[in-house]
Amino acid sequence: MKEKLKIGLLYLGLHNQLVKKYGEGRTITRKEFYEKIGRHYMLPKNLRPLIIKEMELGKLLKPVGRDKLQLSPREIDIEKESNKIYCILGMF
Repeated sequence: MKEKLKIGLLYLGLHNQLVKKYGEGRTITRKEFYEKIGRHYMLPKNLRPLIIKEMELGKLLKPVGRDKLQLSPREIDIEKESNKIYCILGMF
């Protein structure tokens, strides 16, 4: 039975960048999150809250209060376990 990728690869990449910069399990502000999205992903400002919601549904982030976000531990490290992603997507 083939395992499914629970969240998109770009979200995993964003989560990986945040974990590398701030650390796994750390709490960051929405402002820090929005700065990262604004610099690297060039998304319209009105869609940024939706990105937080999608990452929350994918269990990559957890809101803590109104202006804080906690980075969840990684289920998969996309830099070290790239073969696992290929297998999940059926390309290897």
